[in-house]
Amino acid sequence: MAGNSNEPGRTVTSKLAAILIAFTNGGDHTLSELAMQTNLAVSTVHRLLGDLVRTSLIERPDGCTYRPGPTLRELPFVVRPPTLRERAPFVVEDLAASLHTTARLGVVEGLEVAYVEKKPGHEPGTLFPNPARLPLHATAVGKVLLAFGSRSLVRVLGGGDLPRYTPTTVVGPLALESELQRTRAHGFALAHGELHVGSSAVAVPVFDVGGRSIAAIEVEVTPGDAAVELAVPALLMAARCLRREITPAVRICRADDRLDRTDVPAPLRLQA
Repeated sequence: MAGNSNEPGRTVTSKLAAILIAFTNGGDHTLSELAMQTNLAVSTVHRLLGDLVRTSLIERPDGCTYRPGPTLRELPFVVRPPTLRERAPFVVEDLAASLHTTARLGVVEGLEVAYVEKKPGHEPGTLFPNPARLPLHATAVGKVLLAFGSRSLVRVLGGGDLPRYTPTTVVGPLALESELQRTRAHGFALAHGELHVGSSAVAVPVFDVGGRSIAAIEVEVTPGDAAVELAVPALLMAARCLRREITPAVRICRADDRLDRTDVPAPLRLQA
């Protein structure tokens, strides 16, 4: 028996931890409730609670119930912000529902785009990680990742033979660089039938607190300026909200002005 305990395999430390964890849900607890939650004998819980009350970690205001004491309440509580990969499925789900189209969020993985996707309707979206990949040069999401990402990635990609998926796929290094310059100037990328004939998409970057591009969000659109004009503001709002969700609040407050400047790299203009 660990720690001379009458509960085999449980040390005194593990029992104290179980009791303290029971208080993380808030509220007052009776002795029997704590014994049930911790799976400890009532006598053991009573003895350990007495020690905790004497240290001010737990208090017993009415002589019957227990609650977190001043020492426990004043302990610093650090909240870990959610990660990009945790929040990505929710972002694409919201976009798919609001715009009634397929939405994707992608990140660079090697020389491809790893992405999650949600189609309109009740079909569930995909999650990270998954084997789905898209080409960087033939998609709107990929063009954004290239335009606002590492220049070395563009050189490596442009130095090889890019596969042509349709007659409109951009495969030459000069043509690709022209596309990326246009994307940086306008703040978003378009892809018209470059991966699949007849499909079109628009994408914007997601920046971190330092103004570094960490992902791209894309939605499928029907050809024409009207669809793009509707989609781009929704994409920019989603990108901004996602950045705030995955960034600690204190860092956002200190860099808020700089973040606002990096939200949109240049005034939005529809590509000619």
